[in-house]
Amino acid sequence: MNIGDYLREKRIDKGFSQRQLSLLSGVSNSEISRIEAGERRNPSPGVLRSLAVALSLPYEGFLAVAGYVSPEEEFTGDASGPRLPEWVQALPPDLYDFVREDASQGWAYTRMAKGFSRKDLDPKELEALVRTWVQAKRGRKD
Repeated sequence: MNIGDYLREKRIDKGFSQRQLSLLSGVSNSEISRIEAGERRNPSPGVLRSLAVALSLPYEGFLAVAGYVSPEEEFTGDASGPRLPEWVQALPPDLYDFVREDASQGWAYTRMAKGFSRKDLDPKELEALVRTWVQAKRGRKD
């Protein structure tokens, strides 16, 4: 499946018109039309992220279909979506959900912590930091 077909399928599954998706994503209606028509075969990762967020779908799925990442490496091969690293799968359920959502949104919170290293934080401090982020994200959704 190419990126245009994938986008069209996911947009229709969500019940959006191209115009509605444009308003939700900030991607121009004409750009969405070009992608779906196959005239724009390599949309930028930023455009793909905007579309994924607007459709509430994993960003990694768009990257794989567009050829930016290898589907064999990124997907489990079933309907569960992208395969996350083993360390993520081993997390407690609330932290797993947080990290999975953060991954689907382009790792925004994880990028904030990029400058930290293990020597900067002990395990309890790291867990407290992640729990704070989880609570902050939950607070924004309520």
